[in-house]
Amino acid sequence: MAASPYRRFSSICPTVQALLIRLIQEEFTPLLPFATEVPAAAWVRAITLADPSFLYCAAQEPVIRICPESYKQLQEHLEQELVPAA
Repeated sequence: MAASPYRRFSSICPTVQALLIRLIQEEFTPLLPFATEVPAAAWVRAITLADPSFLYCAAQEPVIRICPESYKQLQEHLEQELVPAA
């Protein structure tokens, strides 16, 4: 049986999780209406709870992307967890 190119955040080793958290922060910070800086621990908690799926492509250069199915769900979860209610 071939290995799936899809991986849940929770199934990825902690070192790669740390890199993915940083990439998610860079991707989503401009999209979310933050009034103040969000602590790193809050990002970790929100992403861990959302447990998004990632697609690993090993073409010429390896690439890890958030699965399109997880992207919107992740964004909504981050808004719910990280953006204070007005």
